[in-house]
This record gives sequence, C-alpha cells and structure tokens, in this order.
Amino acid sequence: MDDRRYYGLDALRGGMMMLGILLHGATLYLASPPPHMPITTDRNTSYAMDVIFDLIHSFRMPTFFVLAGFFASLLVEKRGLWGTYKNRAARIVAPLLAGMLTVLPLTMLFMVDFMLSAKYGTHDILPSRADIERIEADARAQGIPAGIFLGHLWFLYYLCYFYLLIPLCRFLVKSSAPFEATIGRLLASPLALVFFALCTAAALWPYPGAQVLGEFLFLKPHVPTLIYYGLFFVFGYVFHFHRAFLQGLTRYVAWCAVLALVLFPLSIYATQLEYADPGHGAGLHLAVVMVHGLCTWTLIYLAIGCALRFFDYESPWILYVSQSSYWVYLIHLPVVALTAWWLVPYDLPAVLKFSIVVAVTALVCFVTYHYWVQNTWVSSFLNGRRFDLDWPWRVKLASAPAKLSPRQRGDDSSVT
Repeated sequence: MDDRRYYGLDALRGGMMMLGILLHGATLYLASPPPHMPITTDRNTSYAMDVIFDLIHSFRMPTFFVLAGFFASLLVEKRGLWGTYKNRAARIVAPLLAGMLTVLPLTMLFMVDFMLSAKYGTHDILPSRADIERIEADARAQGIPAGIFLGHLWFLYYLCYFYLLIPLCRFLVKSSAPFEATIGRLLASPLALVFFALCTAAALWPYPGAQVLGEFLFLKPHVPTLIYYGLFFVFGYVFHFHRAFLQGLTRYVAWCAVLALVLFPLSIYATQLEYADPGHGAGLHLAVVMVHGLCTWTLIYLAIGCALRFFDYESPWILYVSQSSYWVYLIHLPVVALTAWWLVPYDLPAVLKFSIVVAVTALVCFVTYHYWVQNTWVSSFLNGRRFDLDWPWRVKLASAPAKLSPRQRGDDSSVT
C-alpha cells in the first residue's frame, strides 16, 4: 500500500491549475493567434503574450493529466474501483454540474462583454439581443463549432471519460507485472523519452501546427482530443507502479532544462513554418508533431523532476496551493474576462493590462477562498472536507511546517 503523501506532486498539480490564470490572461492579448483558433483579442497586443501562451500550453494540461492518472491509481489502491468511482462522482461530476449552472453562465456573459467591447466598442455589462446576435453571426462566419459551451470546465468533463479507462489501466499494469524490472530499466533510459514523444506525436497528427486548440471546449466529445489527453492519463496511471522512475527524474532537471531551452523555440518555429505554408507536405507535419512531442515530454520530465526535487516536503505554502487550486481554477476565468473587459477602453501596453488582469484575478480568487470557501460547505463539496488554513507566510513565521495540524494537512480527495 502506497501511504506516502506526495507533497511535490500536490504542489505541481496545484501549480498547473493556477497557471490557467496566466494562460487565459495572455490569450486576450495575443499578437498572432493561431489561424485555427478564431479568438477576439484586445487592441493592445504583445508577442510576449504569445510566448507565455505557447509555453504554458505546451505542457500544462499534459502534465495535469499525467498527475490525474497517477493519483487515480493511488486512489484505486486505497479505496478500490467502486470506491474510486464514488469519490470521483462527488469530487468531479457534482462540481462539473454545479459549475455549468453557476460559474459557466458568468464566464460566457463576461467573455461576450469583452468580445463586444474589443470588436465594436460597446461597453455594457448586459449586452442587448442585437449584440448577442452579432456575436453569434461572427462565430458562424469564423467556423466556430456550435453546441453547448463548456469553457474552462472542459477538463472536468474529459476526466469523467478518462476515469472510465481505469479498468484498462489496471489490465495493462497487471499484464506488465512479470516484466516490471525490464520496464523499470527502460523507463530509466533516454529511450523512454523518445517512446513517449512518438506516442504524443502520433496523437498530435490531426492538429495543424501540432496545436491542440478549440474544438474540445464543447459538450460533444472531440475524439482526437480524448485520445491525445487520454494517453497522458494512462501513462500517469502506469507511472504510479513505477514510482522509482519519477523519483529518478530529479537527477535530470538540469539536462531537461537545457533540452527544453532548445526544443521550445524550435517547436514554435516549426509551427510557424507550417502555418505559413497551408499546403505543406506530410514531411513537414511529421517534423512539427515530432518536435512538439519531444518538447512536451521534456517539459513534463522537467516539471515533475523539479517538483520532487525542490518541493517534496510538508510546507504551509504547498498545502495552501494544493487545497485552494480547485476553487481558484473554477472561478478564475469569469474574473479574467471581467477585468479584461473593464480595461478594453484604456490604451495601455498589453503587458501592463495582462499584469493587472493576473493580479486582480489572483487577489479575488485567493481572498474568496480564504474567507468564504475553505471553512464552509463549499470546501466540503469540492474537496471532501473543510480546512482552517492561515495565510502561509504567517504559518511559516509562527511555527515549523512539521507542526501543521492533521486537519490542515488535508487528504487525497480533490480533483486528482
């Protein structure tokens, strides 16, 4: 039985969710949006936003789904298959349904407000019917799919599908048990990175520029996206049975950082080459998906290695990030959209607008969590229990991390 608490992976999971604030904030100020992602941006743009968007997008959700698979395996080991499904229904399905009725309407309203203000100069918090019809006509003209929009809640929806893969994952683990030593050696070798990159490259084949964007944001499942992110979930599930492999990544942080510094700009350059030549051949597309596959897994290795090397200990900061991240992610997008809408009329540098959006969103998310959520029924609904966390800088000054109370330490009941 795996009874240890993975503080580093908890911190990494929380960090990946909170990066949504930076990602979605940067999206509104892109200087060169991907051709197959028709979005409305502010009049003030910056290529720095494109770099932030591309970097975060290249590894954030793949890393999150690897962690989701890892912790799903841990949960199955502790509670069994049906206990896991019962837990996931309470922690994933119920918040998804609640979010679709509460957070999502606000998100859609403020996103429409932002689009109308950025495109047509209107600045009403409640758009008129004519304005809504104009936005709908623009969406049809741009080829945006029609359907029930899930926005940033899509990841909860896709997790529901991935949890159905648990019996398959258990079969894979059981079937590979006789070869555990061999698999462990292969995972510890550079060949593992190449293998994961090849699998990811194959899953990226349907996407122009190897960019997974757009079509998965609706209730109708997008099969290529299910396959792409589902692979990371399956790999994460298997990694729990080869935990020495993950711990071994701590030795390769420096190498992965150097490799990422090469592969990330190369992947962006390759994507731009493909965008510039829509009639490209299969050879160019093969090169694009391969370099993106390598870049993504190098960044995953780097993120997990850093998490386990530098953050794998009990800390009030790690605890706070871990326990607040679910709430922060659920409510951040309407705050991002509302703040960006408020800034549209002002002619300010894009970097300054982005900084304001991120700061306001972070402040709103953490203050609401601290005073209105953590010790209420909302925390019980999202995380399975209430918490009584002080601001982490106060805990650090007041006492050593080892003195955190059992109630503060939490459990494994959140989105992972």
